[in-house]
Amino acid sequence: METTLSERKKQILKTLVDDYIRTAQPVGSRTISRKHELGLSSATIRNEMADLEEMGYISQPHTSAGRVPSDKGYRFYVDHLMQVQALKMEEIRQIRDAIERKINEINTLIRRASDIISSITGYASVALSPSLSKASLKSVQVLPVDEKKLLIVIVTSAGVVKNHVIRVNNEIEINHDALTILTNYLQKKLNGLIIENIELPLINDVQTETGVSDEIIDPVMEGLKKCMQEADDTELIMNGITNLLNHPEFSDVIKVKELFELFNEQHTIKSLMSAAMKKGKINVQIGMENEHEVMRDCSVVTTVYNLGDTELGTLGIIGPTRMYYSRVFSAMNYLRNLINSEILRIINDE
Repeated sequence: METTLSERKKQILKTLVDDYIRTAQPVGSRTISRKHELGLSSATIRNEMADLEEMGYISQPHTSAGRVPSDKGYRFYVDHLMQVQALKMEEIRQIRDAIERKINEINTLIRRASDIISSITGYASVALSPSLSKASLKSVQVLPVDEKKLLIVIVTSAGVVKNHVIRVNNEIEINHDALTILTNYLQKKLNGLIIENIELPLINDVQTETGVSDEIIDPVMEGLKKCMQEADDTELIMNGITNLLNHPEFSDVIKVKELFELFNEQHTIKSLMSAAMKKGKINVQIGMENEHEVMRDCSVVTTVYNLGDTELGTLGIIGPTRMYYSRVFSAMNYLRNLINSEILRIINDE
């Protein structure tokens, strides 16, 4: 696509997109000629803009108006023309103050990150807490609660703790030595295994190898299974949805109502964010590239945060297609790197 535009057309398109992002007003040839030192006459710029319109990069909303970028124009701008803007020192300080507070739980870290990125960019933010199916099991504990209840606790390599309380048969006496034996057995069998690959041992095999009653083993294994299922569940985190109302693109009450209703469909938004995990460090979906019709006036910028080489979850920004892409990219890149380093700190502290 890049080779279809001359350097002059690229320069004009970049100038037009930058101006429109900043002002939300259609941009005319005289404006470009007067405000920017391109060394081109108004007539030349007008002719180039007519070509860009014919090629589908810009459009003219009204006969006498200037031009605005199309989805195709934004895509070319993001892929080839955009200059990522460095964050201001004050913004860096805000992000670091929000994140570097010795948070000791990854879900809390991601909630804090979602909140600060929404505040910094002025758009809505969406995040998925860690998907742990590819994390490994770090610890398993079977602990007594009272005479008839046990607590199953697992800790993943991502530092996430899940637990489940189980009840044993009223006629069974809970023996603390048996629980220690069972804990040690499960630790030996399961620790270090990837959660999505774990197949729990058969109850008969556990009984044979540990000598623990199957009436204790059975509920323990059920509790362990539920803990691992919960470890794979992701939490959807959303912040700053009402920020969208500050942008003129969302002045249509009916469109905004439809968009907000979509945000309430957690399964749909989770699917959108999960799909973004397969698309690299920073992914951008612009306007018509979005699957859902009510998001055709939106752009979605997502990034993936990691523990080493393991992708844990996704952080994203939703705003108008007239998004300040260069600023969003800069903030997302900085925040992703900070999240990754904080996750490593949490794991090492564990």
